[in-house]
Amino acid sequence: MNNINKIIKGVSLLTDINLALESGHIYGFVGDNGSGKTVLFKVLLGLMHKTSGTILVDGREQKDLMQDVGFIIERPEYIPYYSAKKNLEIIAAYRKVADDQRICTVLEMFGLDPSDKKAVGKYSLGMKQKLALSMAFLEDPKVLILDEPLSALDADSVQEARKRILEEKERGKLVLIASHYPEDIQSLCDEVYWMKNGHIQLQ
Repeated sequence: MNNINKIIKGVSLLTDINLALESGHIYGFVGDNGSGKTVLFKVLLGLMHKTSGTILVDGREQKDLMQDVGFIIERPEYIPYYSAKKNLEIIAAYRKVADDQRICTVLEMFGLDPSDKKAVGKYSLGMKQKLALSMAFLEDPKVLILDEPLSALDADSVQEARKRILEEKERGKLVLIASHYPEDIQSLCDEVYWMKNGHIQLQ
């Protein structure tokens, strides 16, 4: 990322973001609400257009990182009256990825039963977060961009999610994690960036 800026109605949401990120690493982004974490992730995903700057992947400029990326950004979209498995089947069919075995695997990875017919609209916050993680991991992506991935999870589920994220790093994936709480992610990350008012703070 070279000199990434995002300005809306004269307000700077991101200012001169310069980062070099490598596969096989986990990078954390910590800051309060409004610090720019989620805006940065949305720009990387192409969900928001950057005002200026370049994103380079293997030396070539890209509009965003949307290809081959699994992500959690704010509230995940799901069909509330369908089961977790049915929701993932719809995603897999639309994107023409993943088979039944992969769908069952990612659900089980995060403690969800593929045979459970319960509508996800009736899930607890913790179960919805497990579904969000399952959605992010579904396509076995090369890049994971996870905004508050551990929120609403109980202690056992947090440990399981941390284990799965570390496994992705060991498989050579690039992982970006945002959190309000440094203690939640510091032990996971190879490097942590602190954000405030759209800036990366100097350490």
